[in-house]
Amino acid sequence: MTRQKAFWAALYLLLMLLPMLVGEWAARASGLERRPWLDEWASGLGMIGFALVLLSFFLLGRFKPLSGWLGSDLLMQTHQLFARTAVLLLLLHPFFYSLWHAPRGPVSASTAEVLRIDGSSWGLITGVLALGCLLVLVASAIWRQRSDTPYERWRLMHSALALAVLGLGLHHTLVSGRYAQLGAVAAVWWALAGLALLSWVRVYLVRPLWQGAHPYRIEKLERCADRIWLLEIAPRSPEGAHFRAGQFAWLKLGHRWPHRDNPFSISNAPVAGGRVQFLIKEAGDMTRGLTQHAVGESAYLDGPHGRFEIPADATAVVMHAGGIGVVPFVSLLTDAVARQERRPLRLIYADKHRDQMVDVVALSGASALPDFQLLPMVEQSDAAWEGLTGRLDANGLAQALAHPAVAPVADTACHLVCGPEPMMDAIETALVARGVPPVRVFSEHFKYDFSGQSPLAKRMRHVWWGLSAASLLGLVLALAWR
Repeated sequence: MTRQKAFWAALYLLLMLLPMLVGEWAARASGLERRPWLDEWASGLGMIGFALVLLSFFLLGRFKPLSGWLGSDLLMQTHQLFARTAVLLLLLHPFFYSLWHAPRGPVSASTAEVLRIDGSSWGLITGVLALGCLLVLVASAIWRQRSDTPYERWRLMHSALALAVLGLGLHHTLVSGRYAQLGAVAAVWWALAGLALLSWVRVYLVRPLWQGAHPYRIEKLERCADRIWLLEIAPRSPEGAHFRAGQFAWLKLGHRWPHRDNPFSISNAPVAGGRVQFLIKEAGDMTRGLTQHAVGESAYLDGPHGRFEIPADATAVVMHAGGIGVVPFVSLLTDAVARQERRPLRLIYADKHRDQMVDVVALSGASALPDFQLLPMVEQSDAAWEGLTGRLDANGLAQALAHPAVAPVADTACHLVCGPEPMMDAIETALVARGVPPVRVFSEHFKYDFSGQSPLAKRMRHVWWGLSAASLLGLVLALAWR
């Protein structure tokens, strides 16, 4: 793990423990009597779980400094993995309370009254509703990866449920939480909830209003491969997006509805005038209707985001692209031409057949690079095909890395990977098995689940398990300290 990621892991752990730690400190300072150990444990689980829920809002707030520092890839993985931790802790926390059937402990009557909520308590009702909304939210997000649920409908439901969890969960915490009755703890909850709400408002209200004041115009929409279109937009005002090669943006065409934007990788390098290009494949709800838009129509951009770039210390770079995953590499190669890059650059570009492949060299001008080689690979070839044949998996990678143009640099280069998830998982696994250090393998993911078996995917899950366990250890230590 790099220092940057280690710092992020430590910071995230501290933030998820913050309400509980402040609660323990405030209880100690005020001389609050202790409850039975199980009650304290149950409260701690609830506080950690709800803190994770509130942090999820901030992770998805599209803050450019944060995504530029860590990359949207890591932020999204953190959000999706720790959402599971939050659900588990919040589900478990009410079942640990001992007060329902146990004899009274050394607790004041007023404190016991705060804890002994019944079916008529609004604190209990909002807590149950918040947990129900959270379960539906997480389950629908997981299920969407395996179903044909329209993206825009799911996105609208996801944002509405998230807002409901925020409001209902905060009410439950402030009304039913013992430690939330202490001023310092209540202040922490209000601060975290306020930042979470501001993150939601920023994405769904502020940014659409800002986009309306800074619209773009469709300058070009032309077909450049089978079901792949080149979309070019330019700002209507002098202020355009300032981006780096390899980044992506959230795009809307012809409207400003916040739940109907989609993320697309930028395919060009920064140019004067703020012109932005995308290579978009007809695949989803929005992209299938791409041809219904026309030159001159308004477009709205939220970005740039992400961090997918050629490392400054790389001696050589091998790029692995699958299908539409070639888009960020077109951007990186265009930028390399502008910078007069002299390091060896290799692009292994795979797709099902040649008709689906864009002309990377023509789009990027990569023929001007002094040490660049393109290795196209298709699954379905014909007699006229002169490139590699096969699928870009472990076997296809071995074939490509053995090519005379790649072999001399394959083991010392940095490897950049972008494409369908199965391809990326296979490439990451094969590269590490070959002996390439994980720190020299960089991936741009847009979908995340538990199916990844590469060492990089497993390492991220190990970090998640480790931090989740560390939060419970922190709770135990805090209870023992008091």
